[in-house]
Amino acid sequence: MTSQILMLSHFHKSFPFNHKSTWLKPSYAGGKEPFMYKPPEDNGNFLNVNSGQNTINDLKHYYSSSGITEDEFLRAMGVLASEYWLLKNTPEVDYIGCTSYRRYLSLTDENIVGKMIIPATQENADKFGTPEQEQIALNYLKHSDVITNNSVIIPCSVEQQYLQSQPKYYWDLFKEAIDKLYPSYREHLTWFTNSNIIHFESPYIMRREFFIRYTDEYFRILTYIFERVKVTYPSNDGTFTEPYPWRYPNFLGERFFPFFVHVNALRMTQVPLVLLQ
Repeated sequence: MTSQILMLSHFHKSFPFNHKSTWLKPSYAGGKEPFMYKPPEDNGNFLNVNSGQNTINDLKHYYSSSGITEDEFLRAMGVLASEYWLLKNTPEVDYIGCTSYRRYLSLTDENIVGKMIIPATQENADKFGTPEQEQIALNYLKHSDVITNNSVIIPCSVEQQYLQSQPKYYWDLFKEAIDKLYPSYREHLTWFTNSNIIHFESPYIMRREFFIRYTDEYFRILTYIFERVKVTYPSNDGTFTEPYPWRYPNFLGERFFPFFVHVNALRMTQVPLVLLQ
């Protein structure tokens, strides 16, 4: 039977994974330079989401003045490379999802509260991506538009939490992009300053039509930022505490995901997050 779900798990190094899964697939962004010129390991059937046309390299020209290597660009994009590939090469499935190599949705253990950390062994990795879990996900999706990990309550607003460690410049451009590109979202921008509930890390499975909208909107937002930003690959200048500020495309995406779910009133099933470590 053809799987109704395709969820990519984005890798940048060797790590335990259930390579027998028919619906949870490993991906990586292979560059031409030594760091990422081949799959993370020889075992398994890794999908190179940076091969051929319509890949995240479509955005690399925005980094041309930064002097960074292709590998540094791909590290800055991270899981966005898999999301971009899924958007531009959308598979013929009903539901599409994405995560990073250590993070899983717990689709079987309802006793987990919040986030569970388990050892990164092959035995534990093989517990995920099973046919039984796919069926559980499909049952959830009969009545939901998206499955993601449980939200958390933070002691301040989403915006305040972000700005505690991140440069304000990119945040302001992010909100400006939403305001300019999506006028219907304008009245909802107060969510960032009023809400203290958010999903962090956010593996997800989404109805195909909503996945296309979500990723298309976010990459348009990123393009808006890239076209106006002074420095696409920032370093820490001492005015903020984030050690990897060049990861802002992913950090902003982590905030856009719950915003998109909120403003579009998507029906959501929340499940625990499992981290292999």
